[in-house]
Amino acid sequence: MVMVQTPFIRAVEPASARSGRASSLAAVALAFLASQHHNLHMFLLTVGLGGAAMRFMTVAPLVRDAMLGTSLAMVAAIGYQIRDARRPASTRVLGAISIVATLGLSAWSITRFGF
Repeated sequence: MVMVQTPFIRAVEPASARSGRASSLAAVALAFLASQHHNLHMFLLTVGLGGAAMRFMTVAPLVRDAMLGTSLAMVAAIGYQIRDARRPASTRVLGAISIVATLGLSAWSITRFGF
């Protein structure tokens, strides 16, 4: 007996497959946001020719707020990942260093330029 699958018949996915797909999509979305964060910094350095790009951050506060929000979202994502005991110790240590550095730079930015 041969089963023919038509476009009208949809297989029911188990819950584990759906959660795996959701985490895969989230990983792709976070990777895209991280790359755009870098591209935005490079654009600001190119346009501002170095330190003058910091003036752009005070002129366009929405860009700065979006960058701070993205950084804090990455802190949450990395924090979620490093709490898993199955991860290698090196990954957990580098994740913790990344969190500390990001929070330190975010705090510096907020104290220097305000909310």
